[in-house]
Amino acid sequence: MQAHVFVAMPFDAKEVKAGVIVDFDEVYSTLIAPALQKAGCIPFRADQEEGAGDIRTDMFFELVTADAIIADISILNANVYYELGVRHGVTPRGVFMIHGGWGKPPFDIASDRRFEYNGKLFLPDAKNPPDQWKEKVEAEVARLGEVLRRAFEVDSQTIGSPVYKEVVGLKPVDWSNIKTARAQYFGDVFADWKARVDAAKLNGWPGDILTLADDAPTRFHRGKLLWHAVDALCSMHRFEAALPVVEDLLRIDPKNRDALTRKGLVLARLGRVNDAKVHMLQVAEDFKDDTEASGILGRVFKDLWRLEWKDGATTQERQSLAVTTSNYIASAITIYDKAARRKFDFYTGINVVSFVKLLAHLKAITGEEPADCKVDDVDTFASVVRFAAKNTLDSAGLTVGQDGVWAAATLGELELVMGNGDKARALYRDAANAAETSYFNVNSMLDQVYLFENLGFQPVGVASVKKVREQRRTALENRIGGLKKSEPRFGKVAIASGHMIDKPDRKEERFPARKEGVVRDQIGAQLATWNIGKGNLAICGAARGADLLFAEVCAERGAEVWLMLPLPESDFLEESVRLPDTNWEDRYFDLSRRDGVKTFSQPDRLKAPPKGASVYTRNNLWIINTARVEISDPKNLHALLVWDEKPSGDGPGGTADCATRVKRLGGRTKIINPTKL
Repeated sequence: MQAHVFVAMPFDAKEVKAGVIVDFDEVYSTLIAPALQKAGCIPFRADQEEGAGDIRTDMFFELVTADAIIADISILNANVYYELGVRHGVTPRGVFMIHGGWGKPPFDIASDRRFEYNGKLFLPDAKNPPDQWKEKVEAEVARLGEVLRRAFEVDSQTIGSPVYKEVVGLKPVDWSNIKTARAQYFGDVFADWKARVDAAKLNGWPGDILTLADDAPTRFHRGKLLWHAVDALCSMHRFEAALPVVEDLLRIDPKNRDALTRKGLVLARLGRVNDAKVHMLQVAEDFKDDTEASGILGRVFKDLWRLEWKDGATTQERQSLAVTTSNYIASAITIYDKAARRKFDFYTGINVVSFVKLLAHLKAITGEEPADCKVDDVDTFASVVRFAAKNTLDSAGLTVGQDGVWAAATLGELELVMGNGDKARALYRDAANAAETSYFNVNSMLDQVYLFENLGFQPVGVASVKKVREQRRTALENRIGGLKKSEPRFGKVAIASGHMIDKPDRKEERFPARKEGVVRDQIGAQLATWNIGKGNLAICGAARGADLLFAEVCAERGAEVWLMLPLPESDFLEESVRLPDTNWEDRYFDLSRRDGVKTFSQPDRLKAPPKGASVYTRNNLWIINTARVEISDPKNLHALLVWDEKPSGDGPGGTADCATRVKRLGGRTKIINPTKL
């Protein structure tokens, strides 16, 4: 994720020592901002902020809420030191000082860590010859960017503020309820992004949700947006996509109880039950009085139990194995029971009732004694569950919100385990058909029904209830475009990133027009090696050069092709396709009209990116995120990169970054360097 970094530094030209003037605006634009971008951050200064509002109030808001601030203490500038002091007072971390080599810092911060940059590069007599100066600045950008990147990586392990270092026990300010105009603006922006995530969920676009998860303007909003993204991905049953997002959230807020418990659920749904067990045991210890944490830990033990008997060939064999391994479900019941008696919740309560009744059924069927769960008042429990669930419905007995959906489902399950099949069917129908019911809700309900079915529990009622839920699941699948839980649809996915065909006046060649044929041949040979063709998906931008060559070859091989545009089509054609005296524009339209080729626009799907973010960076991330959710096995993700292998492609969303991300996902990459062909 890209940190939003506020830069506190002198403005305009300032005297750094007697008779020596340095343009600090130039220092920012040519060194500090590019270095922060190299470090994976989004930089901004107070003078760059737009919109109404008091600039002083907005400055305070940024100092308090930014992921980090960079303070340039090269000279004794009162504004910079004042802003540095504000930041030191409100948070222990996310504050870095840089220095251009002039003068000495004041005593109070002389011993604090700071990072040097070569300020001599910005002296008036240092800029000749211009080409050499530019090369030196680029080298300094790369060096400082790497220094800052490493500093950001370890920031969470250190205390950067001398105030918090010396005054042990001081707590950071809670700024979640700030009510300035700037805060209101960001709140409105967050509401807009939240609506985009909701739209992506309804349209079945998990790759869009992953991309939007990077877009929040502040740490506070980022945490809220990440949580909303996690919840949306889980509702679509995209647990493999939800896991890295919930882990991002926990890096921001390690003690977030909702994120910790959801991670346990996600791990369990991914089949990593032992990992979920270890994780949730720690969460349950840390949140002893939390019923939700206990509920998910109970579910983990339930899943461990199911793993022991699910592969039995017959109902009788599964029933016998279930009794033999019933210590797992007894542990689950004990966890649910303790949680319910501490703070009653109908979710934990219904699990006590259901599994105590199920164990009694298994004992009667097999004649074997299951593990003792030490619950001897299950009928009383059932009455309390019924009362609590009914009170969650509205005065007319109808479902309202997610709590109402789960309450109606709880009442249905209660009637089912009590042997009242007709009542259960009616209640389940209400829960399944409520307006707020999601695919996740229905699938979770079915999950319990399938467990009962596999152990031969209440077979008549289970068959009736199962039919109602499966009908609703089918309807929800159709509602999101016919995608079954938005699941991966392709055996292999290939993506491309790389250079456009050079303009005729480009001084340093990257992809000259005369290399088009040999690059195309290389692309075709690599796609043949990967066996990309019918039944596979190819995703790329649509710029002249690497993108269009890749897309054309993939289409010829029978693959489905998705062209993902960073700009509105008319702007994109002007910016990245048209070239005088060439046919690239005609080739774009010929390709886009072919069967099996679809075009998507970032402005339509994702709307505008955050201020200061690049649409091109975001587009590459959008392509990768879309690719990763369209395959079930990351080993079947392939990235073809047409790149001269120079550092200009190293930044976030650049070609080198694309290769790194694909490799981290477990995919394969191939670089085609036009300059070496």
